[in-house]
Amino acid sequence: MSTKIPPDKLAALVSSVTETMCGLSFENTGTHPAVDDSQVRTAALNIEGKKPIVVALSADLASCSAIGSAMFGCPADQIDAGMMEDVLRELVNMTAGQIKRVLALDEALGLPKIMTETDLLKTVDRPSVCNTPLSAGGVKLVLWIGPRTT
Repeated sequence: MSTKIPPDKLAALVSSVTETMCGLSFENTGTHPAVDDSQVRTAALNIEGKKPIVVALSADLASCSAIGSAMFGCPADQIDAGMMEDVLRELVNMTAGQIKRVLALDEALGLPKIMTETDLLKTVDRPSVCNTPLSAGGVKLVLWIGPRTT
């Protein structure tokens, strides 16, 4: 099963979730920002089945705060670590549902987990993983999709 979805389609799938939830429309940027792993939050979700896959979203702390601010309707400086993680879990859950639909998967979604990008890369087949950098103004996300190995 191929998990390859064109980057612009992935941006549209994420935007279909974020436009409603927080008024953000993402575009594929094609370039990955250099960010310290300690300054990034990642939420990953497994889609089980014969060939299980992982869908994950990563964002730097400023982007997590901006998305949280839009979703919770409060200033970005009031978004704490727990709220950032809640935002990412909700976004990856809804995005994984969109991806599941596009890939025509009839499998159950797992529960989103917070992990580092380093730990995420230990759970996927690295040569096959697709990571798509997305941006909506100053808000940056990376969408990961790949076959799960563990």
